[in-house]
Amino acid sequence: MIRRVTQDSSRQALLTALGVVLCLASTSCGKIADGGSQLPQASLAPAVEVAEKPSIEGKITLAGIDAASLRQVVDVGGNPFCTGHGEIIDSTWKVASDGGLANVVVTVEGSPRAANVPMEAPLVDQTHCEFVPHTLSVQPGQAVRFHNSDLTFHNIRIARHQLGSSHEGENLANLAQASQGDANTEIFSVPGIYRLECDVHRWMKAWIYVHDGIHSAVSAADGTYRMDRVLADGTYTVKAWHPQFAEPLSQKVTVTNGTAKADFAFSYAQAFQL
Repeated sequence: MIRRVTQDSSRQALLTALGVVLCLASTSCGKIADGGSQLPQASLAPAVEVAEKPSIEGKITLAGIDAASLRQVVDVGGNPFCTGHGEIIDSTWKVASDGGLANVVVTVEGSPRAANVPMEAPLVDQTHCEFVPHTLSVQPGQAVRFHNSDLTFHNIRIARHQLGSSHEGENLANLAQASQGDANTEIFSVPGIYRLECDVHRWMKAWIYVHDGIHSAVSAADGTYRMDRVLADGTYTVKAWHPQFAEPLSQKVTVTNGTAKADFAFSYAQAFQL
C-alpha cells in the first residue's frame, strides 16, 4: 500500500514557520542565485562529438498489478495554495492502462560524454506544488536549472540517493526558493542518482539521474523511450532503473545498422512496498 501524505494544523504551522526561515536565510529570495554549485564536483572525462540520431528504443512495462489501483490522490492537509489547482496525484507510480511505466531511466554502459549538448540547461520547475519533470537524466558536467513558478514558498533538498534503498541517502544541498520566480542553477559532475524533495510539501519528490555519458533516456507516460544519440554497431549492456526497485534491470542488446530495440518488464512484487 502506498503511503498517503497527511498534515494536521500543527504541522502546517511548523511548515509555515520553516518557509519564513528559508526566505530569511536565502540569498536568492525572489532572485536568481548565481553563487556557484553547492554540489560535490569532480574531474570530467573528455567529451566528444556524438551525432544526434535515433539508436535504441523500446517500452517499459509494470506487471503484477492493475494500473488503476496505483493511482493515489495526495492529501495536502488543506494547504490553501496547493488545493487551488485540483487533485495532486502521488508521483510514486505513473502507469498507463496497458502497464506502460513512465519515469524509468534507460542507460547504455560505456557511453561517452558528449561535447554537443544544448546550450540551455534543462529545467526542473516547481509548479502547482509538484516537480516537473519528475525524472531527468543528464551527463556529468551538465547544469540543471531549478525554478519556483508557484505563488508559495518551496525548498529543494538534494540528496545523493543510496542505490538499493527506497529513501536513504546523503543530503548535499538545500535550495530555498521562498518566492515565485526564485531560481538556482546546480552543476552535476559526479555520476549517480540524486533525489529532490521539498520539506515544506512532503509529497513533492523528483529524481535526477547523472549517467556516465550521453546515452540515456526517460520513459514517457505510455512507457516508451528512445535514445537520440548514435551508437556504433555492436553489443551493449542496457539498464533500466526506476526509484521503486532496489536494482535496475539489465540486458545485452545488439545494435545493427545503428539501431536496436530493448523492452523491459518490472514486476510489482519486487518493488518497495511503501
